[in-house]
Amino acid sequence: MRKGVWHGLLTGLALLLAACGGGGQPQPDLTLAGISPQNPTVVQGETVTLTLTFASQNGFQGPVSLIVLEGGQPVSWLSPNAVQRNLNVPRGQQVPETLQVQVAPNAPTGSRNLTVRAAYGNQVTERALTLTVNAPPDFVISLNPTSLSVQQGGSNSTQLTITPQNGFTGTVSLSLVAGQDQVPQGLTLSPDTVQVGTSSLTLSAQPTTPTGTYRLKVRGTSGSLIREADLTVTVLTPYTNAYVYQVSGDGSVLVGGALVSGARRPMVWRINAASLSPGFYWLSAIAQQATVLDTGVPSTPYGIVLGVTADGQVGCGYGSASTSASSGDRALAWDLTTLQPIPLPDHPAGGNVAYACAKSGGDVYIVGRVYPDFPTPTIWKNYTIWHQNTRVNYGIFHDITPDASKASAQLVYQGWVYDLNGNQYTQLVSRIGGAYWSRISPDGQAVAFSDSNSSARAKVWYGGNVYSVNMSFGAVRVRDGVAYVFGSSDGLAVRWRSDTQAVENLNTVFADVLPPGVTLKGISAVSLDNRVIVGIAFNSTTSQDEPFVLVGDPFQGAP
Repeated sequence: MRKGVWHGLLTGLALLLAACGGGGQPQPDLTLAGISPQNPTVVQGETVTLTLTFASQNGFQGPVSLIVLEGGQPVSWLSPNAVQRNLNVPRGQQVPETLQVQVAPNAPTGSRNLTVRAAYGNQVTERALTLTVNAPPDFVISLNPTSLSVQQGGSNSTQLTITPQNGFTGTVSLSLVAGQDQVPQGLTLSPDTVQVGTSSLTLSAQPTTPTGTYRLKVRGTSGSLIREADLTVTVLTPYTNAYVYQVSGDGSVLVGGALVSGARRPMVWRINAASLSPGFYWLSAIAQQATVLDTGVPSTPYGIVLGVTADGQVGCGYGSASTSASSGDRALAWDLTTLQPIPLPDHPAGGNVAYACAKSGGDVYIVGRVYPDFPTPTIWKNYTIWHQNTRVNYGIFHDITPDASKASAQLVYQGWVYDLNGNQYTQLVSRIGGAYWSRISPDGQAVAFSDSNSSARAKVWYGGNVYSVNMSFGAVRVRDGVAYVFGSSDGLAVRWRSDTQAVENLNTVFADVLPPGVTLKGISAVSLDNRVIVGIAFNSTTSQDEPFVLVGDPFQGAP
């Protein structure tokens, strides 16, 4: 056969094979041409929807396996991670396919470089994707203070802060719910809704709300978000005309008396002094507890607490048969950890007072007086009479240093100091006109004696010198060779100093921290760490004199 004939036959065969779908026909293909959005953002726990665009030049129809990879490995925090789809992509066209994947609640946050892979047959097509995972919008509740007291029929406030997280906006609903204790009947909070930021949260108690301490929670709700903060609320028996006589070494335990149901009763308050920033506070606003103490003596149910040990564990004072507690009848101590009264040995006829108390090692020393015929200066040790000066026909121990080494006394209208360790009396002031009060500095170097039972006059002994000062006093301190006496004069809180013998108005000294309308009227105590100052101030809001706590340097402004 000729060569031309063979060539013609081969050409015809090729055309026939092509017409029958032979090896020269283009094969179906698939390309992942795009992803939208290219850089999606999703919140932990939510779903991200991707639109995958597939293209084919020659057409494609069949199953495709879709999977999301990170670093070539399946992404564990996405579900479903792999899915099967049947695609039909006509020749030369594009077809969108929706892919929804759930992001796990614990998915890592931040931008993640991912790959979407489509596998068909033994071939794959891929496209890069940057997915940003954000934490969900949230908020945090905080309270300051986290403990407060409220009297039956009264209210008190704390600062509530709603701190947004991850772009949270909106309104938060508030409620008072049970914590370790159930919410007592009649205790409510307001407002019941707040915005992001800081606002005042008021707790109110009905007159019938049971007294006690309740460990509760303030709950904030916004949509599905529920957040809580602990709040301890102490509901107190109503009291008025409170007065604080002494504080513990760190200022956290305050003792005195107040009118409760028309009668003056012994009281103890507790505050978190260490958490207080420098500034002025009303005691009623920061007291975590305010407890009416029992005298333990039915015949003398009223009374006052005059002293407290530096550790705040023991108080001392007296019980009285008078509703005004104007006369001291029975000398008393209190275990302030159990709140149990401890009647001290005295004379049953009355007229007995425990003025101050201290500790030396494990021993408790209490100083005061015992009647009946005349006041006898008395010291109790571990709640039994340890020392009495029966050689004088009139005398009273008023104060004792925190370490129980020295005690100040008035003996026959003279000022003395007694060395408890050496059983030694030393006369400091040859003549004082009053037997009402004396205060000794914690180091025993200075003593102030009342010089009148009817007016504000004092005699201060320091360094062998005696100074006459027109003031009443509540605390004596020595710093850098100068004696300071804190008290009141002409209705104002003052500070006297031995180097200049000047009486300084503490309203001027602390003017930068006093709220408008507040006038300091007297200082009754200063904590041993010289950080907490306690006294009485006029509150223009209530038009009453009320106990205050001032956190700051009592020597502020002194050189």
